[in-house]
Amino acid sequence: MAEKETLIDAKVLYEGPIFDIETQAVQLASGQTAKRDIVRHVPAIAVLAFQDSDHIILERQWRATIGDFILEIPAGKLDQRDINDPIHAVRRELNEELRMHTDDIHQVMGFYETVGFSDAYMHLYTAHDLQPVPEDEQLPRDVGETMDLVTVSYDEMLAMFQRGELNDQKTITAFLYWAFIRGN
Repeated sequence: MAEKETLIDAKVLYEGPIFDIETQAVQLASGQTAKRDIVRHVPAIAVLAFQDSDHIILERQWRATIGDFILEIPAGKLDQRDINDPIHAVRRELNEELRMHTDDIHQVMGFYETVGFSDAYMHLYTAHDLQPVPEDEQLPRDVGETMDLVTVSYDEMLAMFQRGELNDQKTITAFLYWAFIRGN
């Protein structure tokens, strides 16, 4: 039977702009104590950006954490401008990363990314009827953020999924949602 732990003590070891690291001492139901290291992460959004009903826009970008390029849906953390309004973050990320905008945005779901060590939570949205953002209204990208935009059909995504080529959690989750709403 699953049993709840009791928090004895918590200390923040690191405070940063995106995440904090906390260490906890907990008491187990058995009476023993254990240590938990937790990454406290700001919430984030991800967007399944539809070019049309059969195509989405993905980003290919370098990720230092894995030392490689990855193909993923647009995403970003909520910051002071949109911490209480994830749709504002969706609009901002669509502008910054895809240079697109739309009013046709819908929340799909939310999920914890890695509950084994982090409270990171991501809101997943769809965006339809994307239109280019005029050059003078484009927001700056994050420092060092470069990417290639790739338009992919559903059949191409399905083939990548079947070959095990999709390895980004939010992108896999978005693809499975897309397959679900298509009835596949």
